[in-house]
Amino acid sequence: MKAVVEIDMDSPQAKQLLSYIETLPFAKVKKEKTAPKSKWETAIAEGAVSVDSFFDELNSRIDKWPDNA
Repeated sequence: MKAVVEIDMDSPQAKQLLSYIETLPFAKVKKEKTAPKSKWETAIAEGAVSVDSFFDELNSRIDKWPDNA
């Protein structure tokens, strides 16, 4: 039986894990190059929201804002 594990190599912990796995006699590591993440993908991964979501939230807050403020 084989198992496939995908590791995002952006963190030092991931690199340490991969280095350890490479030392195991029963494990093979096949490295594949992937396309670099776009700025949008990076921003989403870091918690950014879409423009539509932003304006929906903004409009909602404006609607709830007191008229006499």
